[in-house]
Amino acid sequence: MAQSDDKLKAIIFDKDGTLFDYAQVWETVLTESIDSAFEAMGKQDRAQAKGAMLRLMGIDEAGRCLPSGLVFTHRRVQIFRRFFLYCIRWRVNAIKAMRAYYRSVTHSETLLSEKLASMDFSMQQHLFSSLKENGWRIGIITNDNDSSTTLFLSLMGLSDYIDFVASRDSHYRRKPHPQAFLEFCARFELTPNQVAMVGDTITDLLFAKRAGAGYRIGVLSGSNDVRRLKRHSDVVYRDIGSLITDPRLFPID
Repeated sequence: MAQSDDKLKAIIFDKDGTLFDYAQVWETVLTESIDSAFEAMGKQDRAQAKGAMLRLMGIDEAGRCLPSGLVFTHRRVQIFRRFFLYCIRWRVNAIKAMRAYYRSVTHSETLLSEKLASMDFSMQQHLFSSLKENGWRIGIITNDNDSSTTLFLSLMGLSDYIDFVASRDSHYRRKPHPQAFLEFCARFELTPNQVAMVGDTITDLLFAKRAGAGYRIGVLSGSNDVRRLKRHSDVVYRDIGSLITDPRLFPID
Protein backbone atom coordinates (compact mmCIF):
# COMPACT_ATOMS: atom_id res chain seq x y z
CA MET A 1 0.00 0.00 0.00
CA ALA A 2 1.26 3.51 -0.80
CA GLN A 3 2.54 5.63 2.04
CA SER A 4 0.09 8.31 3.15
CA ASP A 5 2.24 11.13 4.56
CA ASP A 6 3.13 14.07 2.36
CA LYS A 7 6.86 14.40 3.10
CA LEU A 8 8.87 14.56 -0.14
CA LYS A 9 10.75 11.31 -0.61
CA ALA A 10 11.49 11.10 -4.31
CA ILE A 11 12.36 13.31 -7.23
CA ILE A 12 11.93 13.01 -10.99
CA PHE A 13 14.08 14.89 -13.49
CA ASP A 14 13.59 15.55 -17.16
CA LYS A 15 16.86 15.10 -19.12
CA ASP A 16 17.62 17.59 -21.92
CA GLY A 17 17.65 21.17 -20.69
CA THR A 18 17.17 20.06 -17.09
CA LEU A 19 20.20 17.97 -16.16
CA PHE A 20 22.37 20.27 -18.28
CA ASP A 21 22.21 23.45 -20.36
CA TYR A 22 20.38 22.49 -23.56
CA ALA A 23 22.15 24.84 -25.95
CA GLN A 24 25.60 24.04 -24.55
CA VAL A 25 25.19 20.39 -25.52
CA TRP A 26 22.81 20.40 -28.47
CA GLU A 27 23.77 23.51 -30.48
CA THR A 28 26.70 21.74 -32.15
CA VAL A 29 24.71 18.54 -32.72
CA LEU A 30 21.69 20.34 -34.20
CA THR A 31 23.88 22.55 -36.39
CA GLU A 32 25.76 19.58 -37.81
CA SER A 33 22.54 17.60 -38.27
CA ILE A 34 20.99 20.48 -40.21
CA ASP A 35 24.15 20.83 -42.31
CA SER A 36 24.06 17.09 -43.06
CA ALA A 37 20.37 17.22 -43.93
CA PHE A 38 20.85 20.09 -46.39
CA GLU A 39 23.88 18.37 -47.92
CA ALA A 40 21.82 15.20 -48.42
CA MET A 41 19.22 17.31 -50.24
CA GLY A 42 21.90 18.95 -52.41
CA LYS A 43 21.27 22.35 -50.81
CA GLN A 44 24.44 22.75 -48.74
CA ASP A 45 24.88 26.39 -49.79
CA ARG A 46 21.54 27.54 -48.27
CA ALA A 47 23.04 29.30 -45.23
CA GLN A 48 19.98 31.44 -44.44
CA ALA A 49 17.63 28.48 -44.65
CA LYS A 50 19.88 26.46 -42.34
CA GLY A 51 19.99 29.30 -39.83
CA ALA A 52 16.22 29.59 -39.98
CA MET A 53 15.86 25.86 -39.28
CA LEU A 54 18.16 26.09 -36.24
CA ARG A 55 15.96 28.92 -34.90
CA LEU A 56 12.87 26.86 -35.66
CA MET A 57 14.31 24.03 -33.59
CA GLY A 58 14.96 26.43 -30.70
CA ILE A 59 18.47 27.91 -30.77
CA ASP A 60 19.36 31.39 -32.06
CA GLU A 61 22.55 32.68 -33.72
CA ALA A 62 24.08 33.52 -30.33
CA GLY A 63 23.59 29.98 -29.03
CA ARG A 64 20.66 30.89 -26.78
CA CYS A 65 17.54 28.80 -26.39
CA LEU A 66 14.28 30.14 -27.80
CA PRO A 67 11.13 29.22 -25.82
CA SER A 68 9.20 28.95 -29.08
CA GLY A 69 11.51 26.23 -30.45
CA LEU A 70 9.96 23.00 -31.67
CA VAL A 71 12.18 20.93 -29.35
CA PHE A 72 10.45 22.55 -26.38
CA THR A 73 6.84 21.74 -27.27
CA HIS A 74 4.77 18.55 -27.06
CA ARG A 75 2.03 19.70 -29.45
CA ARG A 76 2.51 17.56 -32.54
CA VAL A 77 0.01 19.45 -34.68
CA GLN A 78 1.84 22.70 -33.97
CA ILE A 79 5.20 21.06 -34.68
CA PHE A 80 4.15 19.73 -38.08
CA ARG A 81 2.33 22.94 -39.02
CA ARG A 82 5.31 25.16 -38.26
CA PHE A 83 7.73 22.76 -39.94
CA PHE A 84 5.70 22.66 -43.15
CA LEU A 85 5.33 26.45 -43.14
CA TYR A 86 9.10 26.65 -42.84
CA CYS A 87 9.48 24.30 -45.83
CA ILE A 88 7.11 26.42 -47.90
CA ARG A 89 8.88 29.65 -46.92
CA TRP A 90 12.35 28.30 -47.75
CA ARG A 91 11.31 26.07 -50.69
CA VAL A 92 12.51 22.87 -49.07
CA ASN A 93 11.00 19.44 -49.75
CA ALA A 94 9.33 18.65 -46.42
CA ILE A 95 9.56 14.86 -46.63
CA LYS A 96 13.20 14.85 -47.74
CA ALA A 97 14.12 17.43 -45.10
CA MET A 98 12.43 15.51 -42.31
CA ARG A 99 13.98 12.20 -43.30
CA ALA A 100 17.47 13.66 -43.69
CA TYR A 101 17.27 15.60 -40.43
CA TYR A 102 16.12 12.67 -38.32
CA ARG A 103 18.67 10.38 -39.95
CA SER A 104 21.42 12.84 -38.98
CA VAL A 105 20.19 13.23 -35.39
CA THR A 106 19.84 9.47 -34.99
CA HIS A 107 23.48 8.98 -35.95
CA SER A 108 24.84 11.79 -33.77
CA GLU A 109 25.96 9.68 -30.79
CA THR A 110 29.66 9.94 -31.67
CA LEU A 111 29.44 13.72 -31.71
CA LEU A 112 27.42 13.68 -28.48
CA SER A 113 29.96 11.41 -26.81
CA GLU A 114 32.81 13.77 -27.71
CA LYS A 115 30.86 16.79 -26.46
CA LEU A 116 29.80 15.22 -23.16
CA ALA A 117 33.28 13.80 -22.48
CA SER A 118 34.69 17.35 -22.55
CA MET A 119 32.19 18.75 -20.03
CA ASP A 120 32.31 19.01 -16.23
CA PHE A 121 29.34 17.37 -14.50
CA SER A 122 30.66 17.51 -10.94
CA MET A 123 27.76 19.76 -9.90
CA GLN A 124 25.20 17.21 -11.07
CA GLN A 125 27.12 14.36 -9.46
CA HIS A 126 27.27 16.23 -6.15
CA LEU A 127 23.53 16.92 -6.23
CA PHE A 128 22.58 13.34 -7.05
CA SER A 129 25.01 11.95 -4.47
CA SER A 130 23.54 14.25 -1.82
CA LEU A 131 19.99 13.22 -2.70
CA LYS A 132 20.88 9.52 -2.35
CA GLU A 133 22.66 10.13 0.94
CA ASN A 134 19.43 11.64 2.20
CA GLY A 135 17.42 8.59 1.16
CA TRP A 136 15.75 9.95 -1.99
CA ARG A 137 14.51 7.85 -4.85
CA ILE A 138 15.56 9.39 -8.19
CA GLY A 139 13.82 9.00 -11.53
CA ILE A 140 14.52 10.24 -15.05
CA ILE A 141 11.53 10.63 -17.37
CA THR A 142 12.34 11.88 -20.85
CA ASN A 143 10.84 11.89 -24.32
CA ASP A 144 14.29 11.00 -25.70
CA ASN A 145 15.09 7.40 -26.72
CA ASP A 146 16.77 4.68 -24.63
CA SER A 147 20.10 4.78 -26.44
CA SER A 148 20.62 8.53 -26.08
CA THR A 149 19.37 8.55 -22.48
CA THR A 150 21.73 5.74 -21.45
CA LEU A 151 24.62 7.51 -23.17
CA PHE A 152 23.95 10.80 -21.40
CA LEU A 153 23.52 9.34 -17.92
CA SER A 154 26.66 7.24 -18.27
CA LEU A 155 28.91 10.03 -19.54
CA MET A 156 27.53 12.43 -16.92
CA GLY A 157 28.44 9.92 -14.20
CA LEU A 158 24.85 9.71 -12.92
CA SER A 159 23.79 6.15 -13.80
CA ASP A 160 24.53 4.64 -10.39
CA TYR A 161 22.31 7.17 -8.58
CA ILE A 162 19.16 6.56 -10.61
CA ASP A 163 16.39 4.17 -9.57
CA PHE A 164 14.01 4.55 -12.52
CA VAL A 165 14.31 5.58 -16.16
CA ALA A 166 11.43 6.04 -18.60
CA SER A 167 12.18 7.08 -22.18
CA ARG A 168 10.38 7.23 -25.51
CA ASP A 169 11.03 3.49 -25.88
CA SER A 170 9.51 2.52 -22.51
CA HIS A 171 5.98 2.23 -23.93
CA TYR A 172 4.47 4.71 -21.50
CA ARG A 173 2.44 7.54 -22.97
CA ARG A 174 4.61 10.58 -23.62
CA LYS A 175 4.70 13.63 -21.38
CA PRO A 176 2.60 15.52 -20.41
CA HIS A 177 0.48 12.37 -19.90
CA PRO A 178 1.23 11.29 -16.29
CA GLN A 179 1.47 7.53 -16.91
CA ALA A 180 5.25 7.24 -16.37
CA PHE A 181 5.09 9.43 -13.24
CA LEU A 182 2.38 7.23 -11.73
CA GLU A 183 4.35 4.07 -12.59
CA PHE A 184 7.33 5.52 -10.70
CA CYS A 185 5.07 6.12 -7.70
CA ALA A 186 3.62 2.61 -7.85
CA ARG A 187 7.02 0.97 -8.08
CA PHE A 188 8.30 2.62 -4.91
CA GLU A 189 4.98 2.74 -3.03
CA LEU A 190 4.76 6.51 -3.05
CA THR A 191 1.86 8.89 -3.45
CA PRO A 192 2.29 11.61 -6.11
CA ASN A 193 2.46 14.36 -3.48
CA GLN A 194 5.60 12.71 -2.08
CA VAL A 195 7.39 13.27 -5.39
CA ALA A 196 9.07 16.44 -6.69
CA MET A 197 9.39 17.07 -10.41
CA VAL A 198 12.14 19.12 -12.07
CA GLY A 199 11.87 20.28 -15.67
CA ASP A 200 12.74 23.04 -18.11
CA THR A 201 9.61 23.15 -20.29
CA ILE A 202 5.92 23.76 -19.90
CA THR A 203 5.46 20.12 -20.95
CA ASP A 204 7.40 18.96 -17.87
CA LEU A 205 5.39 21.17 -15.53
CA LEU A 206 2.04 20.16 -17.02
CA PHE A 207 3.19 16.55 -16.64
CA ALA A 208 3.89 17.18 -12.95
CA LYS A 209 0.61 19.02 -12.43
CA ARG A 210 -1.49 16.31 -14.06
CA ALA A 211 0.25 13.65 -11.97
CA GLY A 212 -0.33 15.57 -8.72
CA ALA A 213 3.37 16.11 -7.91
CA GLY A 214 4.00 17.49 -4.44
CA TYR A 215 6.57 20.04 -5.61
CA ARG A 216 7.05 21.46 -9.11
CA ILE A 217 10.46 22.95 -9.90
CA GLY A 218 11.24 24.84 -13.11
CA VAL A 219 14.78 25.47 -14.36
CA LEU A 220 15.91 27.98 -16.98
CA SER A 221 18.67 25.85 -18.52
CA GLY A 222 16.44 24.65 -21.35
CA SER A 223 13.48 26.42 -22.91
CA ASN A 224 14.10 29.55 -20.81
CA ASP A 225 10.35 30.17 -20.93
CA VAL A 226 10.39 32.27 -17.75
CA ARG A 227 6.82 33.53 -17.93
CA ARG A 228 5.11 30.17 -18.34
CA LEU A 229 7.48 28.26 -16.07
CA LYS A 230 6.72 30.68 -13.24
CA ARG A 231 3.01 30.25 -13.82
CA HIS A 232 3.13 26.47 -13.47
CA SER A 233 5.97 25.97 -10.96
CA ASP A 234 6.25 26.28 -7.20
CA VAL A 235 9.75 27.68 -7.69
CA VAL A 236 12.03 28.50 -10.65
CA TYR A 237 15.82 28.25 -10.56
CA ARG A 238 18.56 29.13 -13.04
CA ASP A 239 19.67 25.48 -13.15
CA ILE A 240 19.65 22.36 -10.98
CA GLY A 241 22.73 23.56 -9.11
CA SER A 242 20.36 25.63 -6.95
CA LEU A 243 18.51 22.53 -5.75
CA ILE A 244 21.25 21.74 -3.25
CA THR A 245 20.14 24.75 -1.18
CA ASP A 246 16.39 24.20 -1.55
CA PRO A 247 14.97 23.81 1.98
CA ARG A 248 12.19 21.50 0.82
CA LEU A 249 14.68 19.06 -0.67
CA PHE A 250 17.36 19.45 2.00
CA PRO A 251 15.62 20.63 5.21
CA ILE A 252 17.78 22.28 7.82
CA ASP A 253 17.34 20.41 11.11
